[in-house]
Amino acid sequence: MTATATADTTRPDPVARVIAFVRGEAWLLGLLGLLAALLLFTKAIQPNYGATGIQGLALSVLPLALAAVAQAVVVVSGGIDLSIGSMIALTNVVAATQMLGHGPEYAVVVAIGVLLLGTAIGAVNGAVIVATRVADIIVTLAMSFVWAGCALLVLTAPGGSATPWLIALVTGALGNEWLPRG
Repeated sequence: MTATATADTTRPDPVARVIAFVRGEAWLLGLLGLLAALLLFTKAIQPNYGATGIQGLALSVLPLALAAVAQAVVVVSGGIDLSIGSMIALTNVVAATQMLGHGPEYAVVVAIGVLLLGTAIGAVNGAVIVATRVADIIVTLAMSFVWAGCALLVLTAPGGSATPWLIALVTGALGNEWLPRG
C-alpha cells in the first residue's frame, strides 16, 4: 500500500504578491516614478518635447553613462580613477583618426584596436599605482594629464567629424521612434 502525499498548491494572495514586489523593488519603482515626474514636468515646461528630445537626451547622456559604469567598477573595487575623461578623449581621437577615409568594414578593426588601447591605458595606470605605491587618486590625476597630452599628439586641434557611414549608423530610430539607434 502506497501513501500519497498531497502538496499544498494554494497560491498566495495577489495583493500580497504585489505588496511583496513593491517592497522588494522600492528603489526601482521610486526611480521610475521620479523619471515619470521629470518627463511630465519637462512636457509641462516645453509642450513640444517628445521622442526627438528624448533621443537627443539619450545620445547626449550615453558617453557619460558609460564612463559612470566604468568608474563604478573602480569605486566598487575600492579605488578612484580621475583619468577616465582623458582616456575617453584619447580613445576617441584614435578611433576618429583611424576611421577617417575608411569604409564600414574597417569599423571592427578600429573597435578592437580602441578596446585594446583602453585596456593598455588602464593597465599602465594600474602598473604605475602598484609599482610606485602612490595613492590611486594622485597617480590617475597625473596620468590624466599624460593621456590628454597623448590625445593632443594624435589630433592637435579640436574639430573634425564622424565618417558618413557612422553618422548613418547611429542616427534615426531603432524600430520605434522612442528608441534611438545609438
